[in-house]
Amino acid sequence: MSSRSAVNSPLTMLQKEFGQARSIAKFDKAVHDWSVEETALSEVASHDDLVAVLATRDYTRHDDVLHALLVRAAEPGNGGVVATEIVVNAMLPAVPGIVGRVVRAARAAGGSVGVRRGVTGGGVSAAEDCQDIQAAVIGHLWEQARCYPLRRREHVAANLVRETQRAAQRDFGVDHGQAAADVVSIDDEVYRPLTDVPGEPDASEELLELLAWAVEEERLDEHSATILTTRYFDGPVGRDGVATDRQVGALIGLSQPTITRHRRRALEQLAEAATEFPGRDLPWAG
Repeated sequence: MSSRSAVNSPLTMLQKEFGQARSIAKFDKAVHDWSVEETALSEVASHDDLVAVLATRDYTRHDDVLHALLVRAAEPGNGGVVATEIVVNAMLPAVPGIVGRVVRAARAAGGSVGVRRGVTGGGVSAAEDCQDIQAAVIGHLWEQARCYPLRRREHVAANLVRETQRAAQRDFGVDHGQAAADVVSIDDEVYRPLTDVPGEPDASEELLELLAWAVEEERLDEHSATILTTRYFDGPVGRDGVATDRQVGALIGLSQPTITRHRRRALEQLAEAATEFPGRDLPWAG
């Protein structure tokens, strides 16, 4: 990206807007008013106080503060808009990392199924201007902050980054389940959100833990577990990033229709077991 485009990029322009005196004054007033009403914000009487809290490594405190702000962001009216602006502003340092991963994932996906061009739904070309991608990521970050699932009280910043990235990848035709998508690789050394996001298990680790637990608790028979493990972990990769039923059948020695039938039953069993999985209430399990 040229220096001129960087100066005029959506990210830079938004950072400038949020850094203006009138924006800071607006944030100060809102945070001060909320600190009187909300216990989690009781020691956050100004925007500077918020920045100071989110610059620490007290991740439990980060979760409490960000969640309290997201509760406000879910409210209708101007108060909800201001709270959303505050959250988005806090998360802006994560945007370049998200943009980079979306570009890499879209290009990797394009390489596996042919050339895909365009801004929405068609992938990213080698010459794509990152300004459009930045704008899309920022838009999804706003949406995630405004519509955050408030049951998720832990790893709040990580959830915002992950879901923003997934939403942006969908825009560019990337299935977030594909290995090339690098969905939870959010530990950028240069661009970090103010919250210094801690790592989380990725989707593959979660699924593997759930499978192991379901077999141990006899909620899933070993035959079903073998089919799912082969499909998601041990088999060749099909177009959607996992082994196809035909590929699994060839490995196990069963026909494709038989594998399809057994896979559907296995997924039904796994979904039922997931409701009792000890990790079901963790943010990444939702």
